[in-house]
This record gives sequence, structure tokens and C-alpha cells, in this order.
Amino acid sequence: MTTKTRIEQTVAGAQSLVGQLKTCAMDTDVPAVKEMYDGMAQQIEDMIPKLQGRLRHVKKEEPQYQ
Repeated sequence: MTTKTRIEQTVAGAQSLVGQLKTCAMDTDVPAVKEMYDGMAQQIEDMIPKLQGRLRHVKKEEPQYQ
């Protein structure tokens, strides 16, 4: 598996995890638990652009990935 593929899978997994965490937040009526899920989703959302930036870098540095 190439580095590009690993990063793409990581980005997709992170996006999926954000959706799952947001769903969990909507499924609870406990404010503290909702806040916990929302906070975790936000942390993952903050990581996604960094991963996408790394992916762009890999594609730029390794022309065979284009």
C-alpha cells in the first residue's frame, strides 16, 4: 500500500468517524455526553485539513501519484 493510499484511507476514516460521533451526540439527551461527542468530533475535524495538506504534499512530491 502506498503512502498516498494510506493517507486517503485515513482521511476517509476520519470523515466517517466525525459523522459517527455527531450521530452519537444527537442520540443522547445527556448534555455532558453530547458535549463530549461534539468535542471529539471537532478535534477530528481539525485534523482533517492537516491530513489533506499532507496528501497534497505527497501528490506534489511524488508525480506517480497524480
